[in-house]
Amino acid sequence: MRYRFLVLALIMGLMGCRGSIDHDETTAAKSAFEFARVAFVKRDIENGYALLSDSAKRYVSLEKFKEVLSRLHPKAFPTSVTATEYEPVPGEKAMHIYLTGENSGERFYYRLTMEGAATTGYRVVRFYRGDGPYPPKQKLSKSPNFTRN
Repeated sequence: MRYRFLVLALIMGLMGCRGSIDHDETTAAKSAFEFARVAFVKRDIENGYALLSDSAKRYVSLEKFKEVLSRLHPKAFPTSVTATEYEPVPGEKAMHIYLTGENSGERFYYRLTMEGAATTGYRVVRFYRGDGPYPPKQKLSKSPNFTRN
């Protein structure tokens, strides 16, 4: 009985040592915005690909990246993007950043999964385009935005 208590106490102590992940939504949003500005608005495939995380690049080649961007934008690309909301991924070094984009006739809704933490910075690991607005999340206090000139 005594040893069970010690083992249980040790396990609980080790679980308490797990550090929490310190996120910075402003830094994550700036990185997400920069990726969207380069890849979606400027349509600079090579530099957009360079902004992906190393883990994303292990699974997606430059050619596949180009193909995915074309599939996400069958009619047109946005001429402006704005980071609007965020959502930390519980227990992971990742955060979702939500962006909206638009051009003269279409609205775009994106969710970018950013890999990293406040101390290491953030890089895009996955990106999605939704058919409509995503359910409301936590609003960014300062939204990066860009309009193509």
